[in-house]
Amino acid sequence: MHGDGHAAIPETPSIESDGSIEIDKLTPSDFAADELRRRLRTMMLSRRLDEKMMTLLKQGKGHFHIGCAGHEAVQSAISRYSQPGEGPGHDWFCFYYRDLCMALSLGMTPREALLAHMAKADDPNSGGRQMPEHFGLNHLNVMTTASSVGAQFNPGLGFGLAIKDRGEDNYVYISCGDGATSQGDFHESLNWAAREQAPALFLVQDNKYAISVPIDEQTAGGTPYKLAAGYEGLSRMRVDGTDFFASASAARAAIQHIRDGNGPVCLVADVVRLLPHSSSDDHTKYRTPDELEADRKIDPIARLEA
Repeated sequence: MHGDGHAAIPETPSIESDGSIEIDKLTPSDFAADELRRRLRTMMLSRRLDEKMMTLLKQGKGHFHIGCAGHEAVQSAISRYSQPGEGPGHDWFCFYYRDLCMALSLGMTPREALLAHMAKADDPNSGGRQMPEHFGLNHLNVMTTASSVGAQFNPGLGFGLAIKDRGEDNYVYISCGDGATSQGDFHESLNWAAREQAPALFLVQDNKYAISVPIDEQTAGGTPYKLAAGYEGLSRMRVDGTDFFASASAARAAIQHIRDGNGPVCLVADVVRLLPHSSSDDHTKYRTPDELEADRKIDPIARLEA
């Protein structure tokens, strides 16, 4: 437990599931050294962009920031098994606002991320019209990101139904935080996806806080993994999202399950939020120093470096 009594990442196996998907655990020896260096570099680049964007705010060159720090490992892992591109025949991506590392891992450049952050006219995401870190890239099949919590679920499911109708072996990535699992759209889309056996991966990045509300004051059972148990035809997995290799093991199994036509998966990744909710927030008002230090000790970048 953290110093304030709220739960940190639980001491459970690094991967658990409902038994419907066979998971082969990957180790560092399953990856080429060059690939691990590239993935670590992209994770570090994402972190550096988080830091740079906060600096730009202080310089009056930016207006808002919402960070990815602590979520990088599971995003990098999922990107490894994804096929970005433009239009049918590729996978589709419906982000939430902490998916910076996912965007970079799929092919967005640091320059494009900064153009979006600074609301420049040549920003390829929206021409500077969107909120910072709300990406949308046609050439990668990334749907524009919404600030309204949970707004990505039903449009994302629409992509999944279109993939199924076309008979393709692609999938749609639909991402959210733990707070969004309290929205009705989450449950509506899980039910619909399960009923139609849509090729959808619902990634819940559970950093234990919906702004300032801790998970054990919001979610029955203390984890979204338990919330998804009631949907017949929906497979469930839970992973330590700060562990790149565990995340890659879960991602590979989940995405292959979907591509094989076996229906949707809800993957809950236990991650940490290493920055305040956003640049408008001060998390020291509701998180203790001991809790913040405990999260820093399981920084996904430090874990992969080790």
